[in-house]
Amino acid sequence: MRSAIEYYNASFNRLKLSSRLIGAGLWEEKYGFTAGRIASLTQIVMFLGLHAWTGYKYRHSALEMLESQSLICTGVALMIKYFTMIQNRDPVRELSGNVETEMYVKYRETSNEYPVVRKYGRVLHIAGYIMIGGYFGSLFIIWINPLFVYFTEGRVMLLFSCEIPYVDWTVNRGYWITVTLQIAFYVTGTCGLILVDYLCAFFTINGSLYVDILRFHLDELSELLAEPGYQQRTSPNVIEKVNRMWRNCLFEHQRIVGYYDKFSDLWSMINLAQVGCSVFGICINMLLIMLTEWYAAYAILFALFVDLSVHFVLGAIIERKVDDLHISLVHFPWHLLDDRRQKEYKLLLLRAQQPSGMSIAGLTPVNYETYTQIMKMLYQLFALAMNFLK
Repeated sequence: MRSAIEYYNASFNRLKLSSRLIGAGLWEEKYGFTAGRIASLTQIVMFLGLHAWTGYKYRHSALEMLESQSLICTGVALMIKYFTMIQNRDPVRELSGNVETEMYVKYRETSNEYPVVRKYGRVLHIAGYIMIGGYFGSLFIIWINPLFVYFTEGRVMLLFSCEIPYVDWTVNRGYWITVTLQIAFYVTGTCGLILVDYLCAFFTINGSLYVDILRFHLDELSELLAEPGYQQRTSPNVIEKVNRMWRNCLFEHQRIVGYYDKFSDLWSMINLAQVGCSVFGICINMLLIMLTEWYAAYAILFALFVDLSVHFVLGAIIERKVDDLHISLVHFPWHLLDDRRQKEYKLLLLRAQQPSGMSIAGLTPVNYETYTQIMKMLYQLFALAMNFLK
C-alpha cells in the first residue's frame, strides 16, 4: 500500500515528465532557451503557420477551409497556456514546493491528519490516470481514423487537414513526411494539455487538502473548547493548547487565502484563452459533423469538450470547498472563546465571506453557472453559423 508521499511523488513526476517533454522547464535547473524549449516553440510557429497556409489554400471552399481549421483554436489556446506557464515559472515552483513541505512532508503516518492527506494524495494519483487516459484516448481515435477510411473506402487521408507547402502528400514520400510532422504536433500538444490541465487539477486537489486540514483542526479545537478545564479556566495546559491551536488555525486560513489568490492569478488568462478558443473550436467541429463525414471531428470535438469542462469542474470543486470551509467556521463554537479570540474570529469570518477561487480574467467565476451560460452562447453561435452556411 502506497503512502501519501509516494502518491504525491508519482503525481508530481508526471508533471515534471510532461514539462520536460515539451521543454517548459518549470522544475528544471536550467532556464532560458534550452533545446527542448526551442523545439516546442518551433512546433508552435509551424503549427499555426501551416494551418494558416492550408486555410488560405482552401479559401474558395467553405467546408474544406473549416476542416483545415478544426484544430487551430486548440493550437492558439496551447500557445497561450505555454507562454503563461513559462512566464510564471517561479510562482508555479513556489506553490508546488509549499504543498509538498506543508502537507505531505509535515503530516507523516504517525500524525492524526495523515488519513486526510493520504486520501487526497490517492485522489490526485487517480485523477492523473483519468486525464491522461482521456486525452490519449481521443488522440488514439484520431490516429485510427485514416486506417478506418483506408480499409473501408480505399482512400488515403491525413490525420488532420494541415499541409506543408511544396510537399505533395498524395505521393508516398510526401505523405509520410506530412504524417510524421502531424504526429509530432499531436504528441507535443497532448503533453502540453496534460501538463497545464493536470497542473490545474494538482493545485485544485491540494487546495482542497488545505481546506480539509483546517476543518480537521477546527473540529479538534471545538472539542478542546468544550472541556471543563478550559471553560472554568482551571487547566493552564488546556488553555495554552487552545491558544496555540487557534493561532495555528488563523495561520492556516491565511495560507489558504494566499494559496487560492496566487492560483487564481496564475490561471486567470489561461481560463480566458481556454473558454474563447474552446467555444470557437467546438463550434467549428460541430459544423463539420453536421455538414461532412469527417470522423476525426468527433474525436477533436470530444477532446475540446473535455478540455473545456475540466476547468469548470475544477472551479466548481474549489467553490464547493470554500463553501464547506465557511460552513465549518459558522458552526464553530466561537462563543466559548475569550473576548480577544472572539474579535479575531469575527475578522476571520468576515474574510471567509469574500469569494476565493478561479476566475475568467477576473470577469466571472469558473463554476457551473458560468459553464451553463457558455453552453448557451455556444449553441447560439452554432445556430448562427449554420444559418450563414445554408
